[in-house]
Amino acid sequence: MKRLVVALVVLMVGWWLAPGAGQASASHVSCGVTVTTDTVLDSDLVDCPNNGVVIGADDISLDLGGHVIDGDRRPFRECPRRQPCDTGVVNDGHDGVTVSDGSVREFEVGVVVAQARHARVLRLSSSNNRFVGIGLFESARSLVRDSSATGSTDRHDGVGMVLFRAHHVQVVHNAFRHNAHVGIVSPESNHSLMERNVFSRNDDEAILVEGGNRNQVTRNRFVRNGAGITLGLGSRNMIDHNRISGGRDGIRVEKGHDNLVAENVVVDARRVGITLGIRNPFIGGARNFVLGNLVRRSRGDGFVVLKKDAHSLLSGNIAKAARDDGFDVESRSATLASNRAVRNGDLGIEAVFGVLDGGRNNAHGNGNPLQCTNIACS
Repeated sequence: MKRLVVALVVLMVGWWLAPGAGQASASHVSCGVTVTTDTVLDSDLVDCPNNGVVIGADDISLDLGGHVIDGDRRPFRECPRRQPCDTGVVNDGHDGVTVSDGSVREFEVGVVVAQARHARVLRLSSSNNRFVGIGLFESARSLVRDSSATGSTDRHDGVGMVLFRAHHVQVVHNAFRHNAHVGIVSPESNHSLMERNVFSRNDDEAILVEGGNRNQVTRNRFVRNGAGITLGLGSRNMIDHNRISGGRDGIRVEKGHDNLVAENVVVDARRVGITLGIRNPFIGGARNFVLGNLVRRSRGDGFVVLKKDAHSLLSGNIAKAARDDGFDVESRSATLASNRAVRNGDLGIEAVFGVLDGGRNNAHGNGNPLQCTNIACS
């Protein structure tokens, strides 16, 4: 994951805006133009050799009018230092800009918003770009809605969306499909909302959050991604009411504290439904809350709490039909209360000695006749 973040930072550093190829205020524009007034495209821009359209003023709108801004699928080799290159739409440092209603495709990067506030990306399709479909870098109080970022092609770094040090951003009612790496990667971003989006067939995680606080991932749908949601580092984040089907893991909280994972449904994970901590490297978080989740038909365990995770609470969760244990709890400081494990392949709840028993845990119909270890189960 460090490789991905480093690559994206390198791209961002190269995107500080310099004067573009020309200026336009009318609706008929050409590749590489800088727009400084409200603009509606009246035709497609096809096979742009470098940038598509560059934003050159605050508080303007670029309406694609249903048209396409199209790259030539070849990297721009002679990019001047500290200038943006091979990007479909570039907004570097201009507040209050709206980009809407059309398609951007076949650039290195589809749409970039950098160091800007109150930007909006609406009803826009960004597809078949090499690295990033839509990127918000060091931007705040912006909105991406009713759009899509699909088919980013680079096998190591191709992502649908990047939120890099972006704050109070709303990502609502969008689709992220068939990206060669991650659907959304969010390093060091805070107070952002990802709600009611669809993630499908992204090769790795659908959402990867690295080092952000007080973000909310809610009411999204995940289908056949490489994995579901990974919280690599961060605190006081909320992951709730999502539905995840397929993937290596459903939800994984690797590190951080006071995160909430609540009321999610995870079905058919190839490994574990919901995990606290990670084995390689051997790390964990603290005081995380896993409440009211349903995990069904995991090929490994339903829920796992690794030894390095400290003082977390699992309450009101249900594990059904996992091939191994319903709950596998290796942390002695974990608390289990009111969980239910039904028809799992081995134990309903396998807990190490010393786990805190909050009572009302239930296990029946599991493969191991003991049903539970080191905790009382009805």
